[in-house]
Amino acid sequence: MKRHLRIFDHAIATLLQSPIKTLVVVSVYSLLVATVVSLVLYVDAHHREAEALLASAPEIVVQRVRGGRHELLPLDRAAVIGEIRGVGRVVPRVWGYSYDPPTRATLTLWGAESVPPETLEIRQGQDLSMDAGGSCVVGQGVADARFLSIGERLPFRCADGELAAPSVVGIFSCESAILTNDLVVLPTVLARRILGVASDLCTDMAVEVLNPDEVDTVVRKLHERWPDVRTVTRRQIIQTYDAVFDWRGGVWILAISGCIAAFGILVWDKATGLSSEEARAIGVLKAIGWKTAEVMELKAAEGIVISAASLLTGLVAAEIHLVVFNGALFAPVIKGWSVLYPPFDVSPELGAYGVLVCIPLVVLPYVAATLLPSWRAAITDPDSAMRS
Repeated sequence: MKRHLRIFDHAIATLLQSPIKTLVVVSVYSLLVATVVSLVLYVDAHHREAEALLASAPEIVVQRVRGGRHELLPLDRAAVIGEIRGVGRVVPRVWGYSYDPPTRATLTLWGAESVPPETLEIRQGQDLSMDAGGSCVVGQGVADARFLSIGERLPFRCADGELAAPSVVGIFSCESAILTNDLVVLPTVLARRILGVASDLCTDMAVEVLNPDEVDTVVRKLHERWPDVRTVTRRQIIQTYDAVFDWRGGVWILAISGCIAAFGILVWDKATGLSSEEARAIGVLKAIGWKTAEVMELKAAEGIVISAASLLTGLVAAEIHLVVFNGALFAPVIKGWSVLYPPFDVSPELGAYGVLVCIPLVVLPYVAATLLPSWRAAITDPDSAMRS
């Protein structure tokens, strides 16, 4: 054990003999590790957030399509859908979008008689009140953009050209901003008036399936009954989010390919051979009695020291980037864009997954590139190595 510790100590001393070179290698190495780990953890955090948010989503959303475009759905279909075996509640929904000229943002309008407390939380004020003038509950982004507080009115131009100005009775909490930042919840009657949805129509229907294993069967029966319907299952939405986040992560990998290429050049330079000074040092070690296995252990120790230092530094830098700066480097690409895009604090979970991604990608290639030329020099005659 003492012999191994002395070899390890000699490896550290060798690296400290060229501090600038070692610092440059560790800096480039750490930058690559931090970038890769940040990207992996950031995308993984969005995957987990999407799954958590969609856990309460309906199993099936039924829409009507005509001419390849989304169209309003007759309300009388709800009773027929409810008669299908395995179907629980069928909830017709009225929602849509309204452009807000002062903020140049598109607001999401949702008609409901009350705010579901199990999904959305009101930070200020109260739930919807069914008064004659109308009321609404708005997201934090809408309140900030329009400088709204409880009791003030939010004007909308209705589909018939008239003006509606519901009073703000509640503001959603910041914790639900990813769902509610641009959301305005209105009484269904008022939402129909603003969006121009007739009383016998709805935007879509949320279908509850009692047995999750029967979702595909219910979907098949819906398509057999109405050829013009389009069904979107919760599983399909989650898969779509996963595909989008993975695709955007791949875009960032292409963007940082220059950094990866620089590291590849560094590894290639290490693998093609040693400098004359390094070869001479190995020749000296062989001449004073070091065995080939001990020389290989020394070089492996040097590679492990640099890899461990770079890995730890990169992991710390990745955590700082994600926790302190909320993944500012990747946010525009991974999250997308919007005028009222919600603030999203990522919750990275650094575990074996993030570390294991880096080991085969950056650690093993560098250590292997260090050992190969060292082995060639170690089996060379010491006199030839010192003369090289």
